[in-house]
Amino acid sequence: MTEAEWLSANVNPTAMLCSLKDRVTGRKVWLYTCACQRMWWPLLEDRISLQAINATEEGADSGASQKELDEAGAPIPWTERALQEMGAYIGEWGRLTRAEAARRAVAAAPDQEFNSRAVQIQVNADQAAILRDIFGNPFRLAAFPASWRTPTVLTLAAQMYESRDFGAMPILADALQDAGCDNADVLDHCRGPGPHVRGCWVVDLVLGKE
Repeated sequence: MTEAEWLSANVNPTAMLCSLKDRVTGRKVWLYTCACQRMWWPLLEDRISLQAINATEEGADSGASQKELDEAGAPIPWTERALQEMGAYIGEWGRLTRAEAARRAVAAAPDQEFNSRAVQIQVNADQAAILRDIFGNPFRLAAFPASWRTPTVLTLAAQMYESRDFGAMPILADALQDAGCDNADVLDHCRGPGPHVRGCWVVDLVLGKE
């Protein structure tokens, strides 16, 4: 996959994930899974357990064993050779999301035609946006000097990470600039529209997570 394809509005999220190959960690893949399911939970709350999502996120950060994650209700086991299966797994949840969106739309307006293609495009775009938030741009890896990790920067990042509320990302950008950060990719990501989730590549850089 090229950089232009990675940044494209019409990119296939499974192809994005598979293109990362050995550049991913189990933690990042788990967090991507959780972010997608958390995004779709309002439509699939009868099928997705928030408790299981939370447990998987915490397990990913604590380095829990696969057995522990399974017992906690982790949505998918991780192996280095399972990216294609992971993409298919997430794709199935996307299909269920589209089906439920269609059901609700038809129930609300039975006389109107439902545009399933538009919903599929949006679901794929949402997944791609989460992948970019977690993995950044793998073609332009950002250096992150230790001097940028000031107490203010670390506090802001840690608070957002723990609360899962990333509304302070623009403030983090200001704090990073005050610390001497001049990396446009880092600052633009903080000030961009998001989404931002656990595993956000900038927050991970600040906190030293992989």
